Amino acid sequence: MKRVGTPALVWMAVVLGAAGAAQKQAEPRLPYTAVHDPQFIAASSANFLHDPDRVIGVIAGTVAKAYPAAILSQHGLVEDQSPSGPIAVTW
Repeated sequence: MKRVGTPALVWMAVVLGAAGAAQKQAEPRLPYTAVHDPQFIAASSANFLHDPDRVIGVIAGTVAKAYPAAILSQHGLVEDQSPSGPIAVTW
């Protein structure tokens, strides 16, 4: 499957919107598969991460989570829960 960038999606939406304004349009498909409610492991078990690897860290109250940038770049979006409610993490 060919990866479609944002400018192409915007262009397609404008063209399709002008051509079928009276028709209900399908929502555009994202070029990645989002992760919903990810499972976490202890930091000591994350042996796939190395010192130069980047993570996005989130701390809410006493809960700390790390989202590896390498995984985020493959999925684009993680929808998760924090003690304060739902969050979305992207890279």
